[in-house]
Amino acid sequence: MKVSTLAAILGAFVGFVASAPSYETNAQRMARGLPPNPPKFLREPTSVQVARRTQPSPQPPVKYTGRLEVRTQEGHNSGHVRNWETPGTISGVNFLGPEDDLLVSIIPCASGEKLFDIFSTNPKFPAPFYVGAAGSTLIPGERSVISFTNVEQTSPNSLPSSSPRGGFVESAIWTIDSNTKELKAQWINPDGSRPPTVLAYNIRSNALFFVSDIDAWNENNNTPASAVKLFLVPV
Repeated sequence: MKVSTLAAILGAFVGFVASAPSYETNAQRMARGLPPNPPKFLREPTSVQVARRTQPSPQPPVKYTGRLEVRTQEGHNSGHVRNWETPGTISGVNFLGPEDDLLVSIIPCASGEKLFDIFSTNPKFPAPFYVGAAGSTLIPGERSVISFTNVEQTSPNSLPSSSPRGGFVESAIWTIDSNTKELKAQWINPDGSRPPTVLAYNIRSNALFFVSDIDAWNENNNTPASAVKLFLVPV
């Protein structure tokens, strides 16, 4: 009698356990007069996880677009850099209308230096499409000159690269003022020296070029040039 009663109780208990849910919510447990589930402690985040959460998402590099405006030292607009199909290409100022203005993108160099490439986005001339300088050596105090022209892309802070067209070229020579958008160039000579790099404009021949000393260039020169500034302006 007692054995059968005990067996019945054990059977009922086993049935209850089998039918009980594997996990009960706190509300279900409290409805049955049971204490709430013990708290579950989550794993502490690792230092790598914390760093990933706190680090900002990578942002695309700063990039400017527009046209290149030539201004006098006093700030007067002399015109925009031209985009012609002639051999002169970009080495002058456009006076044929806005459809012949050169449009460009100013792109930071990948090295992380504060140097920029200027890339032509609507060229009417054949490649290469970077705006830079071509020549050999600028010598302070002497009448030396290098071209303002379209060139192949080169590495920043490096010696001039040889061009398939002959001579040396550099593209990654530009810095830009984030406020005024003035562009300045720094040519590196083949010996690694960094001479003054002055953008000059000869209005008589409509020619842009670089000199190291504008006074030395103009001395005993029948077609003197003026030092000018270069700015990026929106389209």
